[in-house]
Amino acid sequence: MTPETAAAQAAKSVTIDIVSVNMAFDLDTITVPAGAEVTINLDNQDDGVPHNVSFYTDESAAEEIFIGDLITGPDKVTQTFTAPDKPGTYYFQCDVHPFMNGAFIVE
Repeated sequence: MTPETAAAQAAKSVTIDIVSVNMAFDLDTITVPAGAEVTINLDNQDDGVPHNVSFYTDESAAEEIFIGDLITGPDKVTQTFTAPDKPGTYYFQCDVHPFMNGAFIVE
C-alpha cells in the first residue's frame, strides 16, 4: 500500500461519538464523506432507557441505510457501517424515540 492509498483510506474512515442523555442526542448533525466507513460510538446515559442510532434516506424512515442495535442505559456500543456513495442530506434517529433525530450529511 502506498502512502497515498493509505491516506485516501484514512480519509474514508470516520468515527462519530454521540451521547444520549435526558432523552436527547448531543448532536443534531452528523457529516461524513461519501462512501466512508462510519464508526458510531453511542454512549447511552439514560438509566433504564433503550436507545439506538439508525440512519435512513429521509425522515419517513422507510428506507434504511443502517439500523443500530438497541442498548439500555447506562451502556455504550460501537458499530460500523458504510455511508451512501451519493452525497446528500439523509436522516438519523433513535428508533424507540424518533423525536431524537438529526441530519446525516454525506459530502
